[in-house]
Amino acid sequence: MSSDEITPKPPRRARARGAGAASTATTDGLDVEETWRQTCRALVAPLERALTLPALRAAEARLAEVAARQGLAIVEEPLFGLKGDPGEDPPHRWAYEAVLPIRGAARPEGDVTVARVEGGMYLAATAPRGLDDLANLYGHLLGSLLPGRKQRLVRPYILHRTQRTADGQERAPTEAVAVTVYVPAVLSMEPVPMPADDAET
Repeated sequence: MSSDEITPKPPRRARARGAGAASTATTDGLDVEETWRQTCRALVAPLERALTLPALRAAEARLAEVAARQGLAIVEEPLFGLKGDPGEDPPHRWAYEAVLPIRGAARPEGDVTVARVEGGMYLAATAPRGLDDLANLYGHLLGSLLPGRKQRLVRPYILHRTQRTADGQERAPTEAVAVTVYVPAVLSMEPVPMPADDAET
């Protein structure tokens, strides 16, 4: 086994490379999909806190250049990650990074590093108004959806993917680009608090 190979825990069900849908539900008008992701390695590069589409695309292109230079296989479309828990951390502590899942003997290069992106169960939902709508979507997912489904955030690292147009073309930088957000979640093992009336009986 080469040094860059990973041995993730066996999946609960068969799935394709990258993200695979398990089920979809609609909550408060928001389509939420349960999906499984495989553990993978990725090239990552820091992003400015004031996240913009041009800066994100530039970082994605830079990671693709590093992957080509190092002879790496790109195993899925680029992502970007939020290091932190938006339900607990104030916005000034949020840190974003561009993420390019790869396979091969990757090595750091400049400010590009190599990281492990954990797999497992994720809840996926889309912010149709793009990057400016992410804070609202975080609030819904972490403040309403996860507690309502008796689930919890298992890692303070949230993945995202910007959507292309139907023909694969880029939108203008000033246009809103829908962003799918992937929140790592599992069923909570903590007991659910009982209503006061029930607790007294």
